Formats: sequence, structure tokens, C-alpha cells
Amino acid sequence: MGKNTILIHGGRVRTMDAAAIYDPGFVLVEGAEIASVGPGDQHPMGTDADLVIDATGCVVMPGLINMHQHHWYTLLKGQGLGMYLEDWLERILLPAIESLTPDDLIVSMHLAAAEMLLSGTTTFFNHSVANTTTSFIDDLAGASNASGIRQVFGKEVRAVGERAAEQEEQALDELLTRYSFDGGRFSAALVVETGAHWLQEGVTDEATIRRAHRLSRRHGVPVSDHITGGTVFRSVSEGWRSTGQGDVDRLGALGALDHHTLLVHAVWITPSELRMAAEAHAHIVTCPASSAFTAGGSPPIRDFLDAPGLNVCLGTDGPMVNDSVDLLEQLRTCMRLGNTRYLRPDAVEEHQLPALVTTASAKALGRDDIGILRAGAIADITVFDQQGAHYGGNLDPDRIWLTAGSGRDVKWVVVDGNVVVSPAGIETIDLRNVRDEAREHSHRLWRDITAAGGSRT
Repeated sequence: MGKNTILIHGGRVRTMDAAAIYDPGFVLVEGAEIASVGPGDQHPMGTDADLVIDATGCVVMPGLINMHQHHWYTLLKGQGLGMYLEDWLERILLPAIESLTPDDLIVSMHLAAAEMLLSGTTTFFNHSVANTTTSFIDDLAGASNASGIRQVFGKEVRAVGERAAEQEEQALDELLTRYSFDGGRFSAALVVETGAHWLQEGVTDEATIRRAHRLSRRHGVPVSDHITGGTVFRSVSEGWRSTGQGDVDRLGALGALDHHTLLVHAVWITPSELRMAAEAHAHIVTCPASSAFTAGGSPPIRDFLDAPGLNVCLGTDGPMVNDSVDLLEQLRTCMRLGNTRYLRPDAVEEHQLPALVTTASAKALGRDDIGILRAGAIADITVFDQQGAHYGGNLDPDRIWLTAGSGRDVKWVVVDGNVVVSPAGIETIDLRNVRDEAREHSHRLWRDITAAGGSRT
């Protein structure tokens, strides 16, 4: 065939393409793309594939997409436990940002990528909260590409002087051109903050918000924004009192709300703001496990899903304020918290959930070639083994995948047509060395935080 080929056959293939399911089915990969998908009795048995994967007893899915992550938080897992978001920001996050080194960010990139890949995530949006330089982003791209994961790096746009803003905009233009969505597994997008606690820190202002959205439209890239993700009786209510408007109202007033906008969290979005977001065809990135972790409330997921024109996808948030990047676990949390909020056991129906980490997330990135298994799509594929005892009688493989499945069931992961996880483990990272190195960085970073007066007490 002239290209490296992979044939996956024998499993239940959930394409996420118009709900097509083949059981058993096959997926044929040629190079970086999917060549064909279909019923098992039609698979090309005569194909001389370089690798043949027997997926009998497995569910074959598009690679999962995590739409909100902070990769370096993996160094400080567990340290946000028992804190409201505002206390965590003051005592841990801000001191950590002051102490972060480029090496911390690179080492944690390898560890974060390993954790995501091993649990079936092939693409993630990395929302930067630290100040990053262009040269560092080049290094991060190298580390990310070496791991095999697909990353959209959200470059932070910060409040600066008028003259510096012109220079920053030029630099961002160059960055977004160099790491365009057409250029490979690592691409660049933007991050701006409109949340009350970021305004209080002087991180953002109206000119900054406008500049970020002007750039996003020019380059056709998403701009990610933390929206009402804090504690309702603290920063959220303080924001309403001090500005007289909600976060989404502010974006609308500034002309900074459109189909490129990723509204992250949005737990306390008002009904009128929700209508405004839907009319603008914005995207909600709900992170219900993170909101629960910091007692930040339960997002109105049913209202999100019912809003015409609104695209809803899922993120884990950083592992410091959630501790898990297992997207199956996050989907279950989404369903359970929805049921609790609306006091209905079917508030979020299971058939709606897989799209949140596949096709809906791809749409939020402006892509139709990931999060789906169809001919011509990029070959990002995850195979979940459903033969464990925790799957019970496996009467309904799709439902049980959601209710009992785990990222630990991942058997194979393919990204860009390359095998990155096999039954032997992760193929692209020396996990033992990365783990040991990351622990050294974690302990050094925590010592710096506590020496600077930051702590959990």
C-alpha cells in the first residue's frame, strides 16, 4: 500500500458518525488517516496490514478529547483538597506560578501526556495560566510531539501597556501562524480571563479581552475563558457587585462572544447569559468534577444541552483541582451531578454524553477530522477492553462503557496513525524515568511554595 497500515477488527466500533455502530466492525488505517470503517464481515481480510489488532471483546472509539486541562498541575496533585477556589488561588496557584521553571513545565508535560494517553485521551486543550515565552512554547511543542499526544496550547493574553500590547499582538500573530491547526499534532490557540478573581489580580482588562478575540477571529482559533468558576458567595457574587454584570454579559458588551469562544465552567451563568451564548453559537466547556472538588456548585448541564445553538463539551480541569483526567470518570460525574441538580434520574441521558468528549469537542476546536471514525478522518483511535469483571454481564456495551468503564481499561491508543499505547503500556515515554523526575520537581516546587508562605493551612 505504500503507507504504514493498521487493521483493527473484531470489536464493537462506535464511529460517532451519525451514531453508526458496527458490532463486530473494523477500522483500517493507512498512514495518518482512516482509510475505511465498516461491518466486520466486510473488512479487508486480504489487506497486508503492518499491524493487525484483534479487538474482540472491546469497544473501539474515536480518541477522546479533553477540552480543558492545565498540564503542569499534575506536579501538585492533591494539594488543592479541602479548599475553596479563591483560597487555593492565593495559597497555592499564585505562589506556584512564581516558582515554576521551564523544566517543571516540560517534565510535567511528559507525565501529563502519559496519564491522558493511558486513559484514552488523544487530544487536549491546554489552558495556560502561567506566563510563557515563544522559545518555551517551542520546547513544549517538542515535548508534546515526542509524547505522541495531540495538543492545542492556549497561549495566555495578559494585560500590558499600550505599546507592549502592539508588540505582543505581533508576537501572537507569528505564534498562531507557526502553530496553525494545519501544522501537526501541536497547535496554538488563545486564553483570556474575564472572571472576577482574575480582574482583581490585574491579569486582564477590557483592552486585553478585545485583543484576544480580535486575534482569535483573525486566525480562526478558539479563545478559552474561565467563566463564573469560583465560589458563588465569594468571587462570583463579588464580581456581580463590583462590575454590575456577569462574565458572559461582559463579553457580549465588548463584542467578544462568538463561535470561537470557549466558556469554561459557566456554573453560575444566568438564563439571559445562556441565551446570549447560544445565540452567539459559543461553546460551553463544563468541568463538573472540578466544580464539585472546590465546592463551586453543580453546572446546569440540562440547560446547556437544551439551549439551541449552544455546543457543549467536557473538560477535566487541572489535576490540582480535580486529581483525575480519566474522561470516563468525568462523564459519569457529569451525569450524576446533573441528576442531583435537577432531582431527576434522567436529567442527563447516557446517549448524549459520549459526544461531549468526541464530536462536540472537535466542533469546539473548529475541526471535523478528529473525534470521529470515518474514512478521511485523522487516525486517532482508542480501544477499551470490556472483558473485566467490573463489566458484569455486559448486556449493553455502550451503557456499561459509560457506567462501569474506566480509563484503566484502555488497551490500544493510536494517534495520527501511530501506536502510542499497546497492551505493553505507553510506547512513547519512559514512564519510570519521567515519574521519578517529576517527583523531584514536585517536591522542589512544593518547598518553594511553603517557603513563600503558601500552604494548605
